[in-house]
Amino acid sequence: MNPPRTPPFSPLRPARRAARVLAGLLTLMLTLAGCTGTHRTAVPETSATSATSRPPRTIELPGNSWPRELAMAPDGTLWVVESSIGFLASISPSGRVTQHHLTDALHAPSLDPGYLTIATDGSVWFSCALDIGRITPDGTVRLFHDPPLVYGSPDTITAGSDGSVWYGGTTADGWRLVHITAKLVTSHISVPLHQFGPHITGLAFGPGERLWFTSSPIGNERGEVGYADSHGHTRIWTTDDPFLGPIVPGPDGALWFAERAAIGRITSSGSISYHRAPKMKYTGGLVSGPGNALWFTTSTSLGRITTTGTITLWPIPGARELTDLVYDAHRHGFWVADAEAAVLRWAPLPP
Repeated sequence: MNPPRTPPFSPLRPARRAARVLAGLLTLMLTLAGCTGTHRTAVPETSATSATSRPPRTIELPGNSWPRELAMAPDGTLWVVESSIGFLASISPSGRVTQHHLTDALHAPSLDPGYLTIATDGSVWFSCALDIGRITPDGTVRLFHDPPLVYGSPDTITAGSDGSVWYGGTTADGWRLVHITAKLVTSHISVPLHQFGPHITGLAFGPGERLWFTSSPIGNERGEVGYADSHGHTRIWTTDDPFLGPIVPGPDGALWFAERAAIGRITSSGSISYHRAPKMKYTGGLVSGPGNALWFTTSTSLGRITTTGTITLWPIPGARELTDLVYDAHRHGFWVADAEAAVLRWAPLPP
């Protein structure tokens, strides 16, 4: 176990992070005039996918969309980040796809959405270059930019149980966990990450309302995992891999996180263990799901890991590059995003 560092309190997946930073530089030049706290009604467009009485097993998206992040709303609507074309797509329980043209709504040339979460009021929050965006249930889009962020930021975003959201971001003064309350009041916690050019790639609440995070550097330095408590104090540990992804609470009270080709587990006291299996190439999405287990994607498979560390993989027919997954409790299975094929694939819960 690596010893924790307890600093004083100051009130694309990792593998594709460098490309996102370059995209952020371009977007910065294009959008400084357009992304300034504007809020307008989104411009939806229903795609050719027709509504049916039974949802399809494959949902096709635009061929260059690169779907990478998924989130399920309480009403069963599935939301998708189409990172290569700057759209969000929503899919109704019946399978109807609606494309949300964020740039048209805000009169901005590009937004490049990255991460996604659903707040308890049904609002959809997303990260884009230099800003955090929100789509309210009535379709109004607004961008938030306090505190001012630097290119390649903000990072991942998660919803709290009180209607608020948290996200990771980099300012001129360092790294922050930023909190936006349900009343849209912003505050932040400083996070003393020590690696070169780190980005916060996973956020999740664990026991004791601690906000846990993973961080990946640009390069081959070791990644970090840690938490901030309700008083703003942080503790951070280093990991054995630079490429860390999502982090989620497990049914055993520990936090579980994705590495490049492994699943990591960390206890509240900082004890870290790692679990691997043959053919685990590029671990992507990670969720806590049925069967007292954690579920994840590799490049072409759906995976399950039990709290004792047993891993099982099920190949997804036709899969080319799986990036994320969500569990659909009503249908007892998973939607998985296949970014390279530009489709969402349905995976029934394995026996």
